[in-house]
Amino acid sequence: MVPNSLAANAVVELKEEEEPESPQNNNETEPENSEEEEMEAEMYICRCMPPLKMTFPDKEEARKEGGCFAWCKFVWRWVMFVISFPFVWIFSWTIPDCSKEHLRKWYWASFFISVLWIATLSFVMVTLVERAGCILAINIYVMGLVFIAIGTSIPDALSSVLVARDGYGDMAVSNAIGSNVFDINLGLGLPFLIRIAITAGEPINLLSDDERDVPILPHAKFGFLLLLVLILCLVVLAATRFRLNKWIGVSFVAMYGFFLVYAFVQELLCRQTLNVFC
Repeated sequence: MVPNSLAANAVVELKEEEEPESPQNNNETEPENSEEEEMEAEMYICRCMPPLKMTFPDKEEARKEGGCFAWCKFVWRWVMFVISFPFVWIFSWTIPDCSKEHLRKWYWASFFISVLWIATLSFVMVTLVERAGCILAINIYVMGLVFIAIGTSIPDALSSVLVARDGYGDMAVSNAIGSNVFDINLGLGLPFLIRIAITAGEPINLLSDDERDVPILPHAKFGFLLLLVLILCLVVLAATRFRLNKWIGVSFVAMYGFFLVYAFVQELLCRQTLNVFC
């Protein structure tokens, strides 16, 4: 009887030792599956060059889902693929991918090349917005206040949405405030400092001769408006005890909509009546 009980205990112990290995096996298979998914998400144009981390939109997924909405998403993915393909192609071939082990030592090159690309794209964006404002007869100040601001703030908005979904609402709010502080202090201060250093201390004129005759400068108007929006945001957050909900989102979007209406209506009125920049 004793040997049988010992044998039974030995079998139970062996089963208990074998059971914890199954999660490890699952954990070992999960990275393999993730690696396979990453490999599937890569596309090679030339085998001697780095792969592109993107693939063609899958038509089979739209067929499985069915319906008009699924095919509209498929068409939208193709539109985004065509628009983003040149940028992904250039960035993948010019910026070292430091996530790979053999390229980690090139992180400084990756950083400076990324900054160079940001500067180049920013210059192109400002030039295009300036030309578009000239064609549409819209003041450059309003174009920068609306379109350039939207283009530069989309990454901040996406990051705030992602952290808010994870439950970090305070991080989303601090990101929105901190990014504006960074843009005002460093985004304006550093270029002005570089320009003044190049011109040997010569001051920068932010206003033209026509704008100096305006009773209230547009910078002062929109500065007070920005201060008013900030006060309203704080009042709304305090009224809800700093709890983010859908009504706060609706109120903030509505305030931005009123701001856009005010900016464009003011521009049209100044153009038609005063023939000056307001």
